[in-house]
Amino acid sequence: MIVITVGKSYIDIDGYASSIAYRELLGMKGIESKFVSNAVLNYSITDSLKSIPYSVDDYSIDSNDKYIILDLSNKSFFPDFVDENNIVEIIDHHPGFEDYWNNKLGNNAIIEPIGSVATIITEKYEKDGLFDRMDKDIAKLLMAAILDNTLNFTANITTDRDRTTYKKLESLINEYDYASTYFSECQKYIEDNLHESIKNDIKIQKTNEYLPDVFGQLTIWNAEELLHKRDFINQIMNGYGNEWMLNIISLSNNSSYIIYSNDEIKSKLEQLLDCYDKNGTLIKSPAMLRKEIMRKALTAKSK
Repeated sequence: MIVITVGKSYIDIDGYASSIAYRELLGMKGIESKFVSNAVLNYSITDSLKSIPYSVDDYSIDSNDKYIILDLSNKSFFPDFVDENNIVEIIDHHPGFEDYWNNKLGNNAIIEPIGSVATIITEKYEKDGLFDRMDKDIAKLLMAAILDNTLNFTANITTDRDRTTYKKLESLINEYDYASTYFSECQKYIEDNLHESIKNDIKIQKTNEYLPDVFGQLTIWNAEELLHKRDFINQIMNGYGNEWMLNIISLSNNSSYIIYSNDEIKSKLEQLLDCYDKNGTLIKSPAMLRKEIMRKALTAKSK
């Protein structure tokens, strides 16, 4: 069996949508596959998207299974059931492991600086001549992934491929105001479930001296109300240790509001990013995604 999977800690909408869409594409081509994950779904997968008739498969891993890894290329975050020797394809947009997988998988390692893995998966539908047969619920999942991962097309990592792909999906389902619907649903869930939302979008990874190992992120429409809960946010983040940062992306004004655990982290972030401090919060405009901040930190390390 071909098993499609994502990171072991949590699943965001890009990994979720891309895995489901790729499974369905392979099925249309007569190739059976399963989407397998034990990870928690985070807030970017809204209740309305959970309600569509596509989800993770109930499947028991076999030693002969082959693996496709999506939205991930750092081996540290692979699910425990993955056998690296049985990986047949990786599709990702996070930096740092391109050479390793290119050497191991050749053309089956697709790691590109693009806004969303969902864009790459949609392009595969087009390449196979199956785009017009895509189910509208699959299209909606992919649209949400592109919106979330490009910050509604404001993130620096956004490409013309992301924009073009989204417009094609938009035309397919004939819905042209999906962004406001999606992000409003995300914000309501985060405000109602703040502790869970932070917990399910924490990345613990050593990057370099510029960033703490614990790096959380939330994407909402307007950060103003959330910033009033700073004490509660500090309490949640302190549960992960003494050094952390939380990137709250506010789409309404295209800014990142970065909460940090101590002045040493603040100083390092001020060196790395073009930002300013206001009432104990670093503000960066335009907003930056976590993966963009990590990419900038990696570039700074190599200088």
